[in-house]
Amino acid sequence: MERSRYLDIDGPVFVADFGGEGEPIVCVHGLGGSHVNWVPAAAGLAELGAVSAIDLPGFGLTPPAGRSTTVEANRRILDRYLRTLGRPVTLIGNSMGGAIAVRQAARAPETVSRLVLVSPAAPWDLAVQAPDPLVGTMFALYVVPGLADLVMWWRRRVMTPEEVARWVLRLCAAHPDRIPRDVFEMHVRLAEQRQHIPGIDQAFVRAARSTVLTTLRQGAYDRDVAAVAAPVLVVHGAEDRLVPALAARRLGALRPDWRVEILDEVGHIAMLEEVDTFVGLVEEFETSQRAA
Repeated sequence: MERSRYLDIDGPVFVADFGGEGEPIVCVHGLGGSHVNWVPAAAGLAELGAVSAIDLPGFGLTPPAGRSTTVEANRRILDRYLRTLGRPVTLIGNSMGGAIAVRQAARAPETVSRLVLVSPAAPWDLAVQAPDPLVGTMFALYVVPGLADLVMWWRRRVMTPEEVARWVLRLCAAHPDRIPRDVFEMHVRLAEQRQHIPGIDQAFVRAARSTVLTTLRQGAYDRDVAAVAAPVLVVHGAEDRLVPALAARRLGALRPDWRVEILDEVGHIAMLEEVDTFVGLVEEFETSQRAA
């Protein structure tokens, strides 16, 4: 059963508590995501520990409230939340949340006992695999001042919340038809609630720019990867259009001690597309690490 609460971390921060007991498990959404992304997997994860999911400023039900939404600013918000839990956590991050989680594990290792990365935003060799044409165009527009604001204005004027939710899931999932109707409807309801939160478009654009720049700064990213001391599981979709599986394989080459699982016929959101497989991998990872 989901319980919700707001914390004051330089302004309101929404946290969904999904139950469970024992070691904390904290889930961090990706760009444009929210706590809702973790609902299908929450019951399974709650068998492993006390599960919560944070909505970072500008996303989900957390308003920007004048706060920056860069990767580093969001990491600092996450860090302050983790420290309220009083013990190291299993940190699970998807996409942008994966990049934030890597940085948190590298820079505040005392807060992270284990790290699970789900299609993390990460560098890859663009000469080997060019970005998906739609995704590349979309992120190029987000980076250009003025054009990004125009895109967000157009989307708000032309698309209904239901159309936005459907478009996002089609972009992120290899087989969006596998996502249950009730899960889709949760995303629609959240999109409807978010219409009236001020500043979310600007927050999204700033977060998108920062995420792109984070992955382009390969040297800095790789230094964080090298500094991670916690055991790591990487779960990536073979059909991910936003961050190709090549990025996960590169992480595995940089850190052979990390476990990398590439899932066939899965896109960017394994925790929504293949819930049982995802939970099973996390359970196996947790069990093996606790035994070790």
